[in-house]
Amino acid sequence: MSVVKGIAEAWKGIKSKGLRDQCEELVESSRLAFQAIEIQSNCEFAIHRSADFERLVVVLEEIKQAMTTWAGYSSLEGFLRQLYVAMEIGRMTRNLDASLEIFNAASQQALHQMVEEVHSSLSSNDAFQVLLDKYAQSQNQMLVILGELQKLNRKQPHDSAEQTETRGKILRVQSNLVGGGLPNTDLQSKIECEKVGESPAIGAKNYDIYEGIWMGSQKVALKLLRRVTNEGDARKCKRNARLTRQVNIWSQLRNEYIAPLYGVCMDDGPYPYLVMPWYTNGDATQYVQYKDPAIRLKLCLEAAHGLQYLHSLAHPVVHGNLRGSNLLISDDGRALLSNFGFSDITGSENSTTLSGDNLRWMSFEAQLGHRTPDVDVWAWAMTTLELVSEQKPFHTIKMTGGIAMAIKDGARPKMDEYMRNGLMNQELWSLLEPCWSTPDRRPSIDEVVKKMEHHD
Repeated sequence: MSVVKGIAEAWKGIKSKGLRDQCEELVESSRLAFQAIEIQSNCEFAIHRSADFERLVVVLEEIKQAMTTWAGYSSLEGFLRQLYVAMEIGRMTRNLDASLEIFNAASQQALHQMVEEVHSSLSSNDAFQVLLDKYAQSQNQMLVILGELQKLNRKQPHDSAEQTETRGKILRVQSNLVGGGLPNTDLQSKIECEKVGESPAIGAKNYDIYEGIWMGSQKVALKLLRRVTNEGDARKCKRNARLTRQVNIWSQLRNEYIAPLYGVCMDDGPYPYLVMPWYTNGDATQYVQYKDPAIRLKLCLEAAHGLQYLHSLAHPVVHGNLRGSNLLISDDGRALLSNFGFSDITGSENSTTLSGDNLRWMSFEAQLGHRTPDVDVWAWAMTTLELVSEQKPFHTIKMTGGIAMAIKDGARPKMDEYMRNGLMNQELWSLLEPCWSTPDRRPSIDEVVKKMEHHD
């Protein structure tokens, strides 16, 4: 991404308006070329040969160098060299188009070969294991395998021996992946997931958690969303579209501190449900009871690591809904970010209907719909306060309607109100307080992680 940023920054520095206008189309072509690289590199079916990738990067670096040179021209030099620059722009545009065409063709050819290899391996378990061993270190190739198995599973007779075997292979591939989202996250009930029983295991205001079966054998959690429906008017359709977008974001996240999301099922009753692993340890608020301070702080650091991953992506993702109950605990005791209820790509703003209690963890700008990484830093500090002290943020304010106004007016937690269990200390408080500053003075999550790693 730095090479494209360098091209754009150098272009903005060109002094001659005529020359700058000449270069604008090349800048846009460079941006689109990088976008193609990013899609091929990150999407679930991406395979590309490094030589073709490097060739494209070399062309982009040449464009960056040329833009930097042209930015050094005075206005007069820029005017006098317009013909020369036009010829160079034409040459580099042709090189860029040719390199991009080769890159895309190589990616498609490699994908086709990979798909053929997957299907030829399905004849025996030994051949399939050889395939898994071959691509064990490549998440992208594993996703290609998973995608082909998902298509096959949907075509086979329900509960047949062939489908049972395919489902077993899907579970084996998932066990090799960080994160568990399937390439097609629009899941089919009975074929991929199935609800167990008519009563929820956990009930909440806006959702219920049901026990489910994944691929015929694995216990999973089905989070049924009662505020979203598969039927109804345009407003509900808009909610569904937003849900689909959030599922696509969450399911593609692959990190040891992010709870996997397999997908969403919309064909099993009036309400859609999210499908994810079942965690017997529950969420962090339940798990920390009777746990010593070291375990609580470990979970808080792991949550910060999860946010660090989200914020470091090429298109940073904001969780937007962090609190103790949205941190699940894995079977080996790791904190996993989940329930990206308001997750969004950085930079956009949304008017969101908020439940009153969520406001306790949200900065004022987050309550207004702003989605930037600093809102997660505020929420992380509130979550750490909650898990260490076992008291909700602003617990002295009983009426949730007054929380937003109090935060707007500058109210912040006070240390002496969070000493009930005696685990809060001045050193930790000094780490949390800056996270509740105004956005421009708030530390980044990288700074938070660094301080937490040195916290005793």
